Amino acid sequence: MLRILRILLAVSVFVGLNLFVFGFAAGTGVLAQVQFVPACLAFNVVVLGVVAGVTLLAGRLYCSIVCPLGIFQDVVLWIRRRFRRTSFLFRAGRPVVRAVAAALFAALLLCGAASLAGLVEPYSVYGRFATHLFEPLAAACNNYVADLCMRWGRPCMLKSEIFIRGWSALAVAGVSLAALTVVAALRGRLFCNTVCPVGAVLGLLSVKAPVRIRLDAAKCVKCGLCAKACKAECIDVENGKVDQSRCVRCFTCIGTCKKGALSWK
Repeated sequence: MLRILRILLAVSVFVGLNLFVFGFAAGTGVLAQVQFVPACLAFNVVVLGVVAGVTLLAGRLYCSIVCPLGIFQDVVLWIRRRFRRTSFLFRAGRPVVRAVAAALFAALLLCGAASLAGLVEPYSVYGRFATHLFEPLAAACNNYVADLCMRWGRPCMLKSEIFIRGWSALAVAGVSLAALTVVAALRGRLFCNTVCPVGAVLGLLSVKAPVRIRLDAAKCVKCGLCAKACKAECIDVENGKVDQSRCVRCFTCIGTCKKGALSWK
């Protein structure tokens, strides 16, 4: 039930945000304002307070429900699993890598190199996909449907202008899309738990979250099904631990466990 609710919320946010980016629904622009780094740059204390408060209480729900790049990676993994079963393994965290990546990101912003910092900032990365690659495709589909409506004598849609950005921007977006798609398909949320600055900050806040994924050692038979399903690779079955700093609260593990050893409470 938790997983289904999380998916419904994530899909609603993802669709609404893309409609805004594509210019089809200006009213969903509020979803862009609740993104973590843009809220930091705008000194939006309300959004930052809510995100920090929820993360301190219940962990990284933001990463699975609000972040468009996180949801995009989940979509990639979902498609991959339709063709081939994917199994993950528990891997030790990389706190040093995450700290260095977050510090480098902050340094780039302070030095005025926002374009370089945007190469790893999740909202900027997905925004690059959406505006340079997905938006022209969405506009082309819209125009095709509008032409069909005209032929059927029901002119109920307006055509959209197709904007093609420069080749350098398209190349950066294409390479980033290909790289992140491959990483997500093979290693799940590896990007989120290594170089993503938002993941580093929220991971730090979620370490002591009182509402967390809990592993009941009395019920666990160490079958490893939960670890194989965990796209954050953060469930250590042998030691009966869940790395709360890397867990993105997708709740897949809870439904996977046949013994009811995992819960979110």
